Amino acid sequence: MLKISNFISIFFHPLFIAFYNFLFFISLIEAHGAALGFVITLFFLAGVMIPVFYTFAIVYNERKQFEWTQLSDMSMLSRKKLLAYSIIYNVIFLLFVINLNEAFLGQYKPMFASVLMGFIFLMMMAFVLYLMKIEISLHALTVAFFCAFCLIFSWKIPGIEGLENKNSNLYLIFGGINFMVLLAVVWARLKLKAHTNKEIVLGILIGIFSPVLLTLLTYGI
Repeated sequence: MLKISNFISIFFHPLFIAFYNFLFFISLIEAHGAALGFVITLFFLAGVMIPVFYTFAIVYNERKQFEWTQLSDMSMLSRKKLLAYSIIYNVIFLLFVINLNEAFLGQYKPMFASVLMGFIFLMMMAFVLYLMKIEISLHALTVAFFCAFCLIFSWKIPGIEGLENKNSNLYLIFGGINFMVLLAVVWARLKLKAHTNKEIVLGILIGIFSPVLLTLLTYGI
């Protein structure tokens, strides 16, 4: 069971969860050919490879060695560094996406910008909690975040009210998939004793809070 728990923790690491969800969003933007290839490559490099590189650097600098299981077993100091780097990096990535030619993301650019803004806000809240020495589950945080955004997108996509939401059922289905992943991640993290119930619950609540708050602010509620 521990092997299964380790596999789930690595396969659904926050870095990979973000890419899986962005890949789903990309599949709905109706891009084709070279434009689609560019967008997938962009989000793979920007969403996985570069974050994996600086995460590797943080872990290696701390332990002078690297194993994949260490991605899910980082010290609080390393997690604070990771969050700080992620905030700065995602602000730069957000600015790049905002200025990206419409040929690539089309009318869905505000959707991607909304997710990245929510992710930055999420990382900032997590960073503040870690400064207060309050640890939370980053796994649960990230999955809950994308689950909430998928459910919100099934209702309305902030910033593109004029576009018919033809994919509302698909967003709802993928939100359900994220929810199932969340259950698996919670089980795995508790099985590995990587987090307490309180840390898991805090991660889930903050993960849900960020997309909901951003959506409310978008509509001036």
